[in-house]
Amino acid sequence: MKYLLKLDVNMITGGYIFIGLLGFLSCEEKQTKSKDICETQACNETAKQIISYMDTTVKPCDDFYRFACGRFVDTAEIHSDKADNTSFAEVDLRVEEQLKSVVSEPPRPNELAPFQSLKRLFSLCMNEEKINSRGVGPALAKLKAAGGWPVLGNWGNKKWNFLDTYIRLRNSMMGHNSLFQIYVEVDIKNNSRRIIMVDQPSLGLAQELLVKGPNDTMVKAYFNFMVDIAVLFGANKKTALKELRSSLHFEIELAKVMTVKEERRDYTRMYNFFILPKLTAELGWDWDKLLRGIMPKPISIRRDEVIIVVEVQYMRKLKQLLRSNSIRVIANYMMWHAARDMIDVLTVKMRDRYQQYKKILYGTTDRRPRWRECMDTVSGLPTALSSLYVRKFFDKNSKKVSSQMTGEILQEAKTLIKTVDWMNNHTREQAEYKASKMAQHIGYPDELTDDRKIKEMYMGLIVNKTHFFEAYFDMVRWADRFNMRRLRELVNESDWRSHGNVALANAWYNPAENSITFPAGFLQPPFFNAKVPTYINFGRIGSVVGHEIIHGFDDQGSQFDSKGNLHNWWDEESRNNFNKKKQCMIDQYSAFKDNQTELNLNGVNTQGENMADNAGVKLAYRAYKRLGRKEPGLPHLEEYNNDQLFMLSVATLWCSRSRLEALKMHIIQDVHSPTEFRVKGPLMNLPGFADVFQCEVGTPMNPDKKCSVW
Repeated sequence: MKYLLKLDVNMITGGYIFIGLLGFLSCEEKQTKSKDICETQACNETAKQIISYMDTTVKPCDDFYRFACGRFVDTAEIHSDKADNTSFAEVDLRVEEQLKSVVSEPPRPNELAPFQSLKRLFSLCMNEEKINSRGVGPALAKLKAAGGWPVLGNWGNKKWNFLDTYIRLRNSMMGHNSLFQIYVEVDIKNNSRRIIMVDQPSLGLAQELLVKGPNDTMVKAYFNFMVDIAVLFGANKKTALKELRSSLHFEIELAKVMTVKEERRDYTRMYNFFILPKLTAELGWDWDKLLRGIMPKPISIRRDEVIIVVEVQYMRKLKQLLRSNSIRVIANYMMWHAARDMIDVLTVKMRDRYQQYKKILYGTTDRRPRWRECMDTVSGLPTALSSLYVRKFFDKNSKKVSSQMTGEILQEAKTLIKTVDWMNNHTREQAEYKASKMAQHIGYPDELTDDRKIKEMYMGLIVNKTHFFEAYFDMVRWADRFNMRRLRELVNESDWRSHGNVALANAWYNPAENSITFPAGFLQPPFFNAKVPTYINFGRIGSVVGHEIIHGFDDQGSQFDSKGNLHNWWDEESRNNFNKKKQCMIDQYSAFKDNQTELNLNGVNTQGENMADNAGVKLAYRAYKRLGRKEPGLPHLEEYNNDQLFMLSVATLWCSRSRLEALKMHIIQDVHSPTEFRVKGPLMNLPGFADVFQCEVGTPMNPDKKCSVW
């Protein structure tokens, strides 16, 4: 339960005194052509990037996204294996290439065991000839052990029941989330402990699409994909067409009884406390048997075990669906999901068919290079991978400088909270206190460079040394058991293992910790550069810092208190005022229409991210202005003052070019607005923007009505 910054795939203390180290140090260290222009390499590269993105034929007051990003949107190349081209994709690739250079080396005899496992797994993954030579044999053996896939023939399992199959699938780590999800998570009402959670399933296609029914274009593509994969596993096509159509209808019915995203924003509604016997009585199957069957040793299930059911109504309707459908239909459905989970570790022919399906969904025409597919695989051991990354590639000075800036923006958040006029004094004091207690995780925990700590964490991990298929499932089983075994561990908010995944270009807020995280992989250009002026860093990573801080006070994060517990600390009047202000933003974003897809945004699903985008830019700009630094401009951008360069930095962070298919999927199911509106929305609502570019009231970027929550 984290708020992620990125577009898609979901953990330092404030009050630092700013000491003038941000950004412009290198501008003073080297001679420049002019005392007013920064001529360092970092400044030249930044200016070159900004200029290459801009379309100055567009007026900034008419469409600032086109003004800042128009040339990028029109000309940026989208690789055949990509759905889009963004700053995030650029950094993702850079991090992956750095990691590839490490994991592609042969294991050293005295190297830490988890590092050897990473390298061995990567090497086995790259051996496509051996993977192809084994065909689907290993996968068929797993399906048979789990109870068999009826569509393949010779099934006739009259004693089959979904509970035994679920247990076998979960212990095999394939297809087990097809009916519901079970996992161990921090208890959001008592975050000193962990608890078992049960939630609705992860479907094979977005719920928003499946509910359209079997005649929808995307649903047809999904069905054809199901059939073709079954045939590749050995099914007769005519049989597959008949039997899997029934399974598809079952999945559509599941989608229809699932709770929609718009209604999954109230954590109090989704916190449903059950003692084990009551859960069995209400839902009608043996939960004691189920939980004992999937819990790894030495964890035992207690008679009074507490389980939180997120969507009770879904689970009740699932009970009815299981009764009204034949065991063959249900078995085909569950085993289809098991088969789907194995595609990525099977033959080229399997993966090529998967790519044909992805082309319809996202517009990508080719599979990713094999090495990138294999990097995806080894990312299943993120802490070990991150340990390798920070030891070789992370600039420690980036942590120091970004920490100082984070402190400045967090201080600005406290100041902003003090000035809002729609909260009463008690609620405002609680909000200030929450901001003061917000933990910060920047760069990486020191334990990532401690061999003993890494070795201890990965105790018990043994991956097959010969075959990729077996090695992969050794890894995912270990990861699942590691998570489940933490059930009886007391929660330690400073536990480094919870903050060890840092080799990625992302940032997030964790409401159950009241913490913000900016990992090592994120602290690099174009997001952050310690050698450029502050208006660049504050516009880019500064607005991201503000974004993550505000997640603690958006419609979902505001349900949690300063300690990260689900607790109502709001008075009724303040909450009502908050709801009125957020409704303005919901309506505003719902009215935004993407011209490429001709789809309107979903202002309800995106409200938390939109709120964070808007206030994040405001916080970064206010913090930058408060510092009042006189800094040199950028080369070849002399006509723009530093405030204007701040705004350009905000916008160019989000320059993006997307395939039409991918953009449609993004608008349909993502909680983030498309990048165009992550620029236009916050800046048209920011009073300072209109002042900086002298936009007259009524121009598109300075509308008469503005929306602001924070």
